[in-house]
Amino acid sequence: MKKILTILFVFTFFSFVNVFPQSRIEHSSAFISGMVGTAKVSLSGNGQQNPTALAFGGSFGLPITKNLYLYTRSSYTSKSNFQSFYNTAYLNSSLSLTEDFVQTNSSFSQLLINGGLLYNIRITEEFVLGLNGGLTFMVLNQEAKLRTGQVVSSIDNENIWGAFTGVIVEKSWEDSDVTTFFEAQYNYAESDALYRSDALNVMNYTFGIRYYLSGR
Repeated sequence: MKKILTILFVFTFFSFVNVFPQSRIEHSSAFISGMVGTAKVSLSGNGQQNPTALAFGGSFGLPITKNLYLYTRSSYTSKSNFQSFYNTAYLNSSLSLTEDFVQTNSSFSQLLINGGLLYNIRITEEFVLGLNGGLTFMVLNQEAKLRTGQVVSSIDNENIWGAFTGVIVEKSWEDSDVTTFFEAQYNYAESDALYRSDALNVMNYTFGIRYYLSGR
């Protein structure tokens, strides 16, 4: 249900901003992008202990109108042998509201594939604000063990669906077909993980370079 509401919100927002044509920047070309940055994944039961790892990937945009694109994006991130914390209420399958955390040793890898829409709004002659959203597909591997060696969470190449939304600030360089950008993107995972209700969600912060294939 949350996924459906997220998607409806994204498309409603795109319809709303379309009322303001004076804010548009006219890009009429498909683009490809490369990016690198960090990903923060909600694996633990303590929000301050969620791991941050290197993320890298690319994206592709195909224009529908002058400012609206079909947008696809993929990224990969992984991290091994880091400390994480899990709420004992979830570990014991308890319905209590205690927040007693136990330390675990965790590892994970995550492949994200996004598909949706990107809408560009001109801020200045050089800067553009991009708003994106749509569906997320994840391939995830994750394991968490207590100090005793007991496995409390294990996921092996699990396919998980979800939704994403993000913001891109893009800078053009004179008459060049190359631009640079910063993107912040949140991915919601439709997960049934028992140890935490919002487990496996991920926040990405990336810098990248974008090339317009037929000029801008």
